[in-house]
Amino acid sequence: LRDAWDSGIRDFGFTVNKKTIEAVCLVLEDCPFNLHPALPYAHGVNELISEKGLAGALFYKAKNAGFFNVTLAVIKGLFGRYDHAFRILIAAEIEGIPFENIKSIGLLNIASDFLLGLKRDDLLHAFYRAVTYGFAKRPIFYTMNFPAMAEAIWGLGYDDCALVFNYNSCGFRTNPSLGVVKEYIEKYKANETIAMSIFSGGHVHDVSDLLSEAPHLSGVIFGTSQKANMINNIKLFGGPQ
Repeated sequence: LRDAWDSGIRDFGFTVNKKTIEAVCLVLEDCPFNLHPALPYAHGVNELISEKGLAGALFYKAKNAGFFNVTLAVIKGLFGRYDHAFRILIAAEIEGIPFENIKSIGLLNIASDFLLGLKRDDLLHAFYRAVTYGFAKRPIFYTMNFPAMAEAIWGLGYDDCALVFNYNSCGFRTNPSLGVVKEYIEKYKANETIAMSIFSGGHVHDVSDLLSEAPHLSGVIFGTSQKANMINNIKLFGGPQ
């Protein structure tokens, strides 16, 4: 993280778990990143459900919300209103992260694509509203099916959010195809589109060509532990981000 800061990087996206929260808090005074936590942490969720069962896991996550808030969330849920439940669960997940540094809250594809597959757009929209109005942060949806998610979110008027999706020269996990993904980047060029896995199966010159083919792509998220790669990627993507 310190190497990233020294390289000019100012935004840090991370899966929320005890280890990443501790790391962020360790460096934040010297490296005040814009933080972009993403949840849920799949391994942690699986362990919790295995230990306590689904209902037990949900109540465990919501234990600090108080009896009234949990009861209110349950009652609203019975009437198809899930915003309050999402607010409780999100608050539990981001506990310990300096709130003032959080710029967005993301829903990882393990959850977002699951809801997309179930055709529960209402729950995706409830997450959007919980983040936007409950926490005054920007929602981000991670997805392995960018066109379908774009239609479910942006296509239904939920515009003030970002979508993160696979985009690379060999078409790795660019469902349903690289060509269709490019079409949807252009279709929703007014919205915030962020590419991930951009180096999968390709070389630097492939990435440069790929970026030139999508001039309306808003940004790129990448991971590395090498400072040299951080510096080179910043140059490739056009400056400090």
